[in-house]
Amino acid sequence: MSPCNACNKDPICKDVNARFKTCEKFVVGITSLPTLTCCNNLIIMNDNVKCEHDGVRRYCSCIVDFSNSHDHLPYLQERIEQLYVFCDVHLSFPISERMDCSKYFY
Repeated sequence: MSPCNACNKDPICKDVNARFKTCEKFVVGITSLPTLTCCNNLIIMNDNVKCEHDGVRRYCSCIVDFSNSHDHLPYLQERIEQLYVFCDVHLSFPISERMDCSKYFY
Protein backbone atom coordinates (compact mmCIF):
# COMPACT_ATOMS: atom_id res chain seq x y z
CA MET A 1 0.00 0.00 0.00
CA SER A 2 1.31 3.46 -0.83
CA PRO A 3 1.33 6.28 1.74
CA CYS A 4 -0.90 8.20 -0.64
CA ASN A 5 -3.80 5.78 -0.22
CA ALA A 6 -4.87 8.03 2.63
CA CYS A 7 -4.95 10.93 0.14
CA ASN A 8 -7.89 9.29 -1.58
CA LYS A 9 -9.90 9.62 1.62
CA ASP A 10 -9.03 13.20 2.48
CA PRO A 11 -7.16 15.70 0.30
CA ILE A 12 -5.21 17.18 3.25
CA CYS A 13 -3.56 13.81 3.91
CA LYS A 14 -1.05 14.25 1.10
CA ASP A 15 0.41 17.29 2.89
CA VAL A 16 0.10 15.77 6.38
CA ASN A 17 1.80 12.55 5.24
CA ALA A 18 4.66 14.35 3.50
CA ARG A 19 5.30 16.50 6.57
CA PHE A 20 4.94 13.75 9.16
CA LYS A 21 7.18 11.40 7.15
CA THR A 22 10.12 13.67 8.08
CA CYS A 23 9.59 12.73 11.76
CA GLU A 24 9.10 9.00 11.39
CA LYS A 25 12.76 7.95 11.82
CA PHE A 26 12.80 9.72 15.18
CA VAL A 27 9.39 8.42 16.30
CA VAL A 28 10.40 4.80 15.63
CA GLY A 29 13.77 5.21 17.39
CA ILE A 30 16.16 5.14 14.42
CA THR A 31 17.58 8.62 15.06
CA SER A 32 18.35 10.14 18.46
CA LEU A 33 16.97 13.58 17.62
CA PRO A 34 14.23 14.85 15.32
CA THR A 35 15.53 16.79 12.34
CA LEU A 36 15.02 20.52 12.00
CA THR A 37 12.78 19.72 9.02
CA CYS A 38 10.64 17.48 11.23
CA CYS A 39 10.27 20.20 13.86
CA ASN A 40 9.49 22.86 11.26
CA ASN A 41 6.90 20.58 9.67
CA LEU A 42 5.23 19.92 13.04
CA ILE A 43 4.98 23.67 13.63
CA ILE A 44 3.46 24.18 10.17
CA MET A 45 1.02 21.30 10.72
CA ASN A 46 0.10 22.68 14.13
CA ASP A 47 -0.78 26.02 12.52
CA ASN A 48 -2.59 24.45 9.56
CA VAL A 49 -4.73 22.06 11.63
CA LYS A 50 -6.43 25.06 13.25
CA CYS A 51 -7.51 26.39 9.84
CA GLU A 52 -9.10 23.16 8.61
CA HIS A 53 -12.73 22.23 9.22
CA ASP A 54 -12.64 19.27 11.64
CA GLY A 55 -8.85 19.52 11.39
CA VAL A 56 -7.88 17.59 14.54
CA ARG A 57 -9.88 14.50 13.58
CA ARG A 58 -8.73 14.70 9.97
CA TYR A 59 -5.02 15.05 10.87
CA CYS A 60 -5.38 12.19 13.34
CA SER A 61 -6.92 10.00 10.62
CA CYS A 62 -4.23 10.97 8.11
CA ILE A 63 -1.44 9.97 10.50
CA VAL A 64 -3.13 6.67 11.41
CA ASP A 65 -3.70 5.87 7.73
CA PHE A 66 -0.12 6.86 6.88
CA SER A 67 1.33 4.70 9.64
CA ASN A 68 -0.70 1.73 8.44
CA SER A 69 0.18 2.23 4.76
CA HIS A 70 3.75 0.92 4.96
CA ASP A 71 6.05 -1.29 7.01
CA HIS A 72 8.01 0.43 9.77
CA LEU A 73 9.15 -0.10 13.32
CA PRO A 74 6.46 0.65 15.95
CA TYR A 75 5.94 4.26 16.96
CA LEU A 76 7.37 4.76 20.44
CA GLN A 77 5.15 6.75 22.80
CA GLU A 78 8.15 8.21 24.63
CA ARG A 79 9.53 9.47 21.30
CA ILE A 80 6.20 11.06 20.41
CA GLU A 81 6.24 12.85 23.77
CA GLN A 82 9.85 13.94 23.20
CA LEU A 83 8.79 15.71 20.00
CA TYR A 84 7.07 18.32 22.18
CA VAL A 85 10.33 19.00 24.04
CA PHE A 86 12.84 18.78 21.19
CA CYS A 87 10.67 20.75 18.78
CA ASP A 88 9.34 23.16 21.43
CA VAL A 89 5.76 22.71 20.27
CA HIS A 90 2.47 21.71 21.88
CA LEU A 91 0.60 19.88 19.15
CA SER A 92 -3.10 20.45 18.65
CA PHE A 93 -3.50 16.97 17.15
CA PRO A 94 -2.58 13.49 18.40
CA ILE A 95 0.09 11.23 16.94
CA SER A 96 -0.34 7.48 17.12
CA GLU A 97 -0.43 4.41 14.91
CA ARG A 98 -3.78 3.26 16.23
CA MET A 99 -6.45 5.36 17.83
CA ASP A 100 -10.09 6.23 17.47
CA CYS A 101 -9.92 9.54 15.64
CA SER A 102 -13.71 9.90 15.66
CA LYS A 103 -13.55 11.20 19.23
CA TYR A 104 -11.60 14.27 18.02
CA PHE A 105 -14.23 16.57 16.64
CA TYR A 106 -12.97 20.09 17.40
